[in-house]
Amino acid sequence: MDLFSAMDQRRSIRAFLDKPVPRADIENIIKYAGKSPSAINLQPWEYVITYGSEKDRLVRRLKRVHSERSVPCGPGTEKPLPENFSSRSREALKVMQPKIAETGEEFNQFIEQGSCSFYGAPIAIIVTIDRIFPKLRYLDIGLSVSYLLLAAQAMGLSTCPIGLITSYADEITDMLDMPAGKEVLLGIALGYADKNSPVNDFKIDREDSSSIMTWYE
Repeated sequence: MDLFSAMDQRRSIRAFLDKPVPRADIENIIKYAGKSPSAINLQPWEYVITYGSEKDRLVRRLKRVHSERSVPCGPGTEKPLPENFSSRSREALKVMQPKIAETGEEFNQFIEQGSCSFYGAPIAIIVTIDRIFPKLRYLDIGLSVSYLLLAAQAMGLSTCPIGLITSYADEITDMLDMPAGKEVLLGIALGYADKNSPVNDFKIDREDSSSIMTWYE
């Protein structure tokens, strides 16, 4: 698959097949994630991969702590979003909600429980960075994650970035015995898409490029 096809076809998948992903494929995806650019070649990203019984143990821990703290899924902003952003969110919900309703689950419950279980994907990836770096280096992490998502797509695998789990970062670092000084930035579900699931039977449109660029001539 060429790069532009991967960029056009990629979407977040929220139902996965119970099918193992070869370790060599995972390592290859991470290799390409590591080829992304970073400031003065710092390469500040680190990927912690869990699968099998360790992934199941992580999921149980996340579900338990979520039932205790119940952090909702949202944009994470303290103030209301400007209309241009909130309208995009509303349009996405219009597409997603009917499909999720077909599963018989309530929308928020599906998203929150799905986030904690990595939507049933066989591979759960935790993206981390050393706390020694300033938040500006999050940009480098974002570039690397983009490479990872596109590499997975090109190899016939599917992904879903998951932000909600960062609310339970202390539980993740404790369970995975991660070194002190590591910050959890993102989770990524990785596996083969269940193409028969209604929750995968849509793709949310993006804004026309004219709305996201400004010319000075």
